[in-house]
Amino acid sequence: MSDPMKMINDFFQQRPKRTLLDSIDNVFKKSSASGFSIEIAESDLNFIIIAELPGVPKDDIYVEIRENQVFIIVKEQKHLSRKIGGTRIVQLPDYVIKTKMKAVYKDGMLEIRLGKKKPTRIEIE
Repeated sequence: MSDPMKMINDFFQQRPKRTLLDSIDNVFKKSSASGFSIEIAESDLNFIIIAELPGVPKDDIYVEIRENQVFIIVKEQKHLSRKIGGTRIVQLPDYVIKTKMKAVYKDGMLEIRLGKKKPTRIEIE
């Protein structure tokens, strides 16, 4: 029988990189202005990040990939009824293809699509 303390230590050392608690933590992280909301979704082919940026000019939005993170940087907008701006960072899962990224900004919504690696199917005997 395995040592229970070793099992607990192994669990915390080998936990997944992106967990539910990490997602909850990202929601409550502060940014330099009032911030902006983001939503993460997935389809069969894409990992999708959607940022709500009403009234923000396209030229004030910057999107960068650094290692396994997407940075959405928005210049602070003071002329709006509420401040929007700051930086949001999204951790990318290992199965995302970072060279296949497309960003579209329309009607105050920024949509970033990244391709996903196809899973390897295992035949069952």
